Amino acid sequence: MLCIGPYSAWVVVDGVGLETHCAEASHSICTASTSGWISSEAGKKFSVYWHNADRDITLEAVVSIDGVECNRHVMLAAKDFPDRPDTVRVSYTRTSESTRRDFIFSVIELTDDDEWLPLVDYTKFGVITLELWRLRVNRVVRQQLQHDCYKPLILQPQVLHEQTKRSGIHHVRFGEEYNVSRPTVDMVDGQKMDRVPYASFLFRYRPRGLLNLYLS
Repeated sequence: MLCIGPYSAWVVVDGVGLETHCAEASHSICTASTSGWISSEAGKKFSVYWHNADRDITLEAVVSIDGVECNRHVMLAAKDFPDRPDTVRVSYTRTSESTRRDFIFSVIELTDDDEWLPLVDYTKFGVITLELWRLRVNRVVRQQLQHDCYKPLILQPQVLHEQTKRSGIHHVRFGEEYNVSRPTVDMVDGQKMDRVPYASFLFRYRPRGLLNLYLS
């Protein structure tokens, strides 16, 4: 688990929160951030949780994985919406109002085909980020979800050239698409209040064996 004041975030696999190693924090006048290392296991689905003990301000949360934005949602302030939850779980990206794809740790494949050398930037892999942005709310409407029409970037199985020396490194891919009932949610109209996130959590993930080497 990583913590910044009243905010905390953690990653869960098989119902168990992963231990976060070597947590580091930094603060400035406008923003605060914290980071740590977690272990990943290929083929395992995972969830990102975050908790707000105060809910004194409305926050927009943005979850990005391996450089791809995967989820965006709003936690409303308690003074106006006291019955809303103070903990959020994110385990999927939406592909429509009624379809989802889960997050899954996966092994990056290697190839000796030189055509792959310039195609993939391996430096973006291995990072799960949660950003919290202060939001000025204009209007909140309780209604069935209306999903954006744009096509999101997709986390697909990746292949790297063997010269990158990244054997055994993991990345995250989306699972198979599945159907869910269309939920009723708070559709929030508002604007970000700042140019930088109010708080940021960064989880660097590696297979357990490699993680031990990174931390030794």
